[in-house]
Amino acid sequence: MSAVACIAPKVCANVKTCEILILCEDFAAYEQASEVCWRILVQLADDLNFSFKRWGFMELTDSESARAAIKASDASDVILLSFKGATMSALADEWLDALAGNQFKAEGILALVLDEPPGDAGAASKLVSRLEETANQVGMELLSLVQIPEQRVLSPSIRY
Repeated sequence: MSAVACIAPKVCANVKTCEILILCEDFAAYEQASEVCWRILVQLADDLNFSFKRWGFMELTDSESARAAIKASDASDVILLSFKGATMSALADEWLDALAGNQFKAEGILALVLDEPPGDAGAASKLVSRLEETANQVGMELLSLVQIPEQRVLSPSIRY
């Protein structure tokens, strides 16, 4: 079941509500996503109200939960995906395919957060590329909050 929280610092008819959907791999990834949301809230709380919805990827094995998460994505301004590391589970991959196949509104941000720094630059690049592809398919902008480690290129030693 999803968790829903609304934070409305100003209750006025002309203040927009920013809908944020969090999809997370585990509790640690959820905590990392919550930290990002808190920073957003602190920066923009004077101008926006916020509504948060959350599902764990394991919850998406239930078809009703998966449909509800897709429906929530359609109303979301930000979809925040939070993973433990730089590899994506099959459940997350399936959900992204469902998102891309949905008649989705073409606006908003698809954001990526990792709980642990990516150790493998190749895996991190592959994950970011997959999310860029999905963001392009649904007309969203990708915001990757992941720093991809530099790949070290070994050059031959020059001896004199």
